[in-house]
Amino acid sequence: MQQRPVWILATLFSVFCLGSLRADDIRFNEQVRPILSRHCIACHGPDEDDRQAGLRLDTFAGATEDFGGYAAVAPGDPDASEIIVRIVTDDEDMRMPPADHAEPLPAEDVEILRKWIEQGADYQIHWSFNPPQRPEVPAEIGSEPQDAVDYFIDQRLKSSDLERNGPGSPRALVRRVSLDLTGLPPIAHDDTVQKAIQQYLGDATEAHFANLVDRLLETPAYAEHWSSMWLDLARYADTVGYAGDEQRDIWPWRDWLIASMLENKSYKDMSIEMIAGDLLPNATDDQRLATAFHRNTLSNNEGGTNDEEFRTIAIKDRLSTTLNTWMGLTVRCAECHSHKYDPISHVEYYQLLDYFNQSQDADRRDDSPKLSVPPRRDRELANTLKTTLPKLREKVASQPVVWTQRRPIEMKSENGTSFKQLDDNSILATDTNPHRETYEMTLELPPGESVNSIRLEVIPHLKNDGKLGRSGEGAFILSQIRLVRHDEDGDTRLQFSDAEADYHQPNNHPRTAIKETVESGAHQQGWAVRHPVTEFTAHHEAVFELSEPLQAEQPLRFTVYLRHDAPWIKLNLGCFRISTTQVENAAERYRDGDLDADRIELRQWEKLASERVRVPVMEEKPKQKYRETFVMLGGNYLSHGEQVSAKLPKAFLPESADFRNDRLGMANWIFDDANPLTARVAVNRYWARIVGVGLVETEEDFGTQGMPPTHPDLLDYLAVEFQESGWDVRHLIKSIVMSQSYQQSQTASAAALEKDPRNRLLSRGPRVRLQAEVVRDQALAAAGLLSNKLYGPPVYPPSPIKRVVNAFTGGMTWQESKGDDRYRRALYTYLKRSSPHPLFETFDMSSRDVCSLRRLRTNTPLQSFMTLNDITFIEAARGLAESMLVQPSSSTRSSDTTSLSDTEIQGMIGFGLSRALFVEEPPVNQIDILAGLYRDCRERYQADVKAAAEMVSQSVNVKQLSDIERDQLIDLASMTVVSNVILNLDGFLNN
Repeated sequence: MQQRPVWILATLFSVFCLGSLRADDIRFNEQVRPILSRHCIACHGPDEDDRQAGLRLDTFAGATEDFGGYAAVAPGDPDASEIIVRIVTDDEDMRMPPADHAEPLPAEDVEILRKWIEQGADYQIHWSFNPPQRPEVPAEIGSEPQDAVDYFIDQRLKSSDLERNGPGSPRALVRRVSLDLTGLPPIAHDDTVQKAIQQYLGDATEAHFANLVDRLLETPAYAEHWSSMWLDLARYADTVGYAGDEQRDIWPWRDWLIASMLENKSYKDMSIEMIAGDLLPNATDDQRLATAFHRNTLSNNEGGTNDEEFRTIAIKDRLSTTLNTWMGLTVRCAECHSHKYDPISHVEYYQLLDYFNQSQDADRRDDSPKLSVPPRRDRELANTLKTTLPKLREKVASQPVVWTQRRPIEMKSENGTSFKQLDDNSILATDTNPHRETYEMTLELPPGESVNSIRLEVIPHLKNDGKLGRSGEGAFILSQIRLVRHDEDGDTRLQFSDAEADYHQPNNHPRTAIKETVESGAHQQGWAVRHPVTEFTAHHEAVFELSEPLQAEQPLRFTVYLRHDAPWIKLNLGCFRISTTQVENAAERYRDGDLDADRIELRQWEKLASERVRVPVMEEKPKQKYRETFVMLGGNYLSHGEQVSAKLPKAFLPESADFRNDRLGMANWIFDDANPLTARVAVNRYWARIVGVGLVETEEDFGTQGMPPTHPDLLDYLAVEFQESGWDVRHLIKSIVMSQSYQQSQTASAAALEKDPRNRLLSRGPRVRLQAEVVRDQALAAAGLLSNKLYGPPVYPPSPIKRVVNAFTGGMTWQESKGDDRYRRALYTYLKRSSPHPLFETFDMSSRDVCSLRRLRTNTPLQSFMTLNDITFIEAARGLAESMLVQPSSSTRSSDTTSLSDTEIQGMIGFGLSRALFVEEPPVNQIDILAGLYRDCRERYQADVKAAAEMVSQSVNVKQLSDIERDQLIDLASMTVVSNVILNLDGFLNN
């Protein structure tokens, strides 16, 4: 059989599959292909450049080719087949595989090959390259998708003499489905979900469970949880990677993803928008924003690197990510030579690469092209903006004007910078950006007015990539500000006495910029504003107060000199505005917060309302400027072979197919009804996230080297169901969790442990270790600390790493977030590629340098070290302890009692266990052990009250505590230790 497009071979394959087989019939895909893949195909496969002896064994035509009177495979005659002769020979020079490559084939493999040839040497197309067909389900089984799931699971179990368990307890199922669908425990949800939980616990019917599933699937928590999977696929991070690893504002794409999941946008539509949203007809900003999926590639801003080299690396990554994510194919080996196992040639790889080679981005430092988008708001903030802004505007309008904006009458510079006066009275520096520069802004003061202080606002501008300074990263350092008065007596320099700013870097206070003399290039000199969160993208202002007021009896000219003379070059202001005030003590009043406070608040809210974030997106070059694409010999971008253009691989192309030769055409091909892989790969990924491992364990490889499915009929049934449902993700997830197979008890029988040790056949309910984000979020939820704030820029929860240093860029300081932001869900945590948060890294989260198809779970001592000692878990333990100590069981405690009774202790611990594990009656022995721990801790802390204070992070003078305060402190510290143990129980860290 010659190798033909999979669509042509589908019918032939169905004949092999559906025809009746004898018990001793050899099945090519299941028995023969694995042998050939292990021992033969690497040297005798699709790679024409590395094919040994001109022999190809992955196709019928190649295996049966006449080599002058003999062939590797002679159908029906094993003894005349050279492959058998070479495999069984005792001649080491002739034996295959060669002795220096591998051991001889096992006898059972030789027998399989012999029987296969004897039976005709039929070849079959690889199972995953054949379009899925919906398998029949007996009518008596039921018509719902979950019925089919159970049917196929049961059929497979019967073949291994196993059967399913009964259902788990209602509480266990509530916890399981809550964590699987939302990544949060049951107690974290709102009243709507709580009502559904209580309804099911009161009457555990299928209808009530279905209602609970529906309510969970409608929550923002569901959208956030399942977005984490996509963040791994998209290699999402908040920095660009490589040595510099500078910040990248791409978080609005993450919020677009959450919003898409929340509205249940179809898997197909969402995917096409991510691949080619910019090419859709009349593309919206949201559709263009979706393409940031492919701008998560790394970018190398190090000086001296070749932009074309790293642009090429990025587009290769996009191709690999696209086929990995949506088709489960590995293609990177075809970068250097034809794929050794799957039907993608070296030339076809570069034809596919041409689809991504025409984008505008080119590894530039500014990450262009970018799309300016308003950030999504959570409901509370959106409502506050609607109500607060009008009131503040009205209030400020009725107040006297404190600051008067000034328009210069002359603008000059020392070293060639030009200036443009904008409509809002701001001044934009343009043209050359010299190493060091002094701006000279001459203004005129009308008669009768005076100046006590100057306000300098620095304003982000698109001309500077939305940043404050003109340097590549947007930094500026104002080394010195001077003011010179011009009158008939000549020029007189006025001195400044004080200065204050809304923000300044450590050692770069604006007061260092008002000195009379400034040393050129001095360190810790001048006003600078690098913020740990906003970097150089936020509006800032400084107030400079004069020692003596500048007064005008007649029109008076004066010049403000802004000197940039830092140790580093080109740190010049980009856009700024100058205002003056007659108010006395302006700097001090600004510092105290009582100078024009309403205006400052209004500016903050208006800035929030008008905020725009510039996000890197995909954008196609004009056709007349398309790049030429060449085969890269050996994968080297400098070694050009033949020129190619966009074309889909022939083995996966349906007959008479007509797709556009751009990314949208590729996206439509991926979701063509005849594509055999897309739906299978998708349902397998969702199955894996719910059950713990995919029906195909190698989620990243559905090719010939991947593992076969444990339940092929179930995989195909779900794939077709997914397509026919309109690629409805919620429908797919509900089909899985509504099955009795999913809802089984987790108890494993001896027979199940022997025959199904890894639960690949689903002989019991799934039980898996929680992923990194859920480990943290669940602990905060149990403590009552978790914030439900939706969307927004990344946050900085506590981390043991306080300072990260990168080559060339100076690194960053981890400035811990305050308030709710400290306890937001894990997916909002700032992810720096060169230094991921230690908690997530320890729990196997990807650093997201590349597309991560699945996380390989580990269980290491370091994980226990983190959950026992990390500040987040200590704070969570403290929060849980506080809730335990205020339970009704403690309400009977007398004010003069110095310790809790055994009954009170047991009641509190029982409450903590119930809250954390969602059990109704915790085991008595567990309570007794934890009660003993509480008493031991209390005894220790009574002897060391200072240690108790440290445990609960309280700064107190222990000598000044009253007896009651002392006992309360010891109680809280002791119960915090108990809570910490609860949050480390096996039942808490697994589902």
